[in-house]
Amino acid sequence: MPSTLKAPRRAPRSALTRRRVLEAALALLQRPGAADISMRELADALGAAPMSLYRHVRNKDDLMDGLTSLVLGRIGLETPSGGRWEERAAAWMHSLRAQLLAYPATTPMLRMSRHYAPALLRATNGLLRIMLDAGFEGREAVRATREITWCTLGFVTTEIRNRPRLDGELPSLLPAAVAAEPMKHEVAEIARLMPHFLDTDVDEIFAVLVRHVLTGLAAEAPATAPSPPRRERSP
Repeated sequence: MPSTLKAPRRAPRSALTRRRVLEAALALLQRPGAADISMRELADALGAAPMSLYRHVRNKDDLMDGLTSLVLGRIGLETPSGGRWEERAAAWMHSLRAQLLAYPATTPMLRMSRHYAPALLRATNGLLRIMLDAGFEGREAVRATREITWCTLGFVTTEIRNRPRLDGELPSLLPAAVAAEPMKHEVAEIARLMPHFLDTDVDEIFAVLVRHVLTGLAAEAPATAPSPPRRERSP
């Protein structure tokens, strides 16, 4: 009598969606040393045919735009609700840096982003509120908000791009480059301060940058910041 047992069916492969494609691409970019991904590599990671991806992302540019939106949507800054505005602004800058460093492969894209994701709008609105509390109004409040945001984003982008050099190449290449003839006579000050060039505490550098930016803004802020509006008590 022939056996009626059937081979077990394989579990159906999860259907591809734009969200799943973007999540897989972000996971690939988060691998150590990863700087870019190909559509074929992404398809292999998803167990799909490369052409099937184009039903969810039109091309490589659309994939990068989607990744930018995905990362921006995860930004959630932690800032104190009270206290001096300088302390709140500093917490905002440090929190944004920490968030961006969690996605080093995609952070440089954010500087060219055309997206206004809700999370980014909320973060910007929170910083703008801090600048209004500092006494800035209108155009000056927006200018201060942009200055803080661009300084933070520019620093983190530079930090990410130069991290391998700071950790590996700089200590071995810089001293030799400075000592080479005839360069050593043209960069005598760099040679004299070489130990400090090789001491690259990026956290300390960023903390000093935050202090300098906010000290400069504080010097321009109105002498008396407006008091928060009073809430009338209900009868």
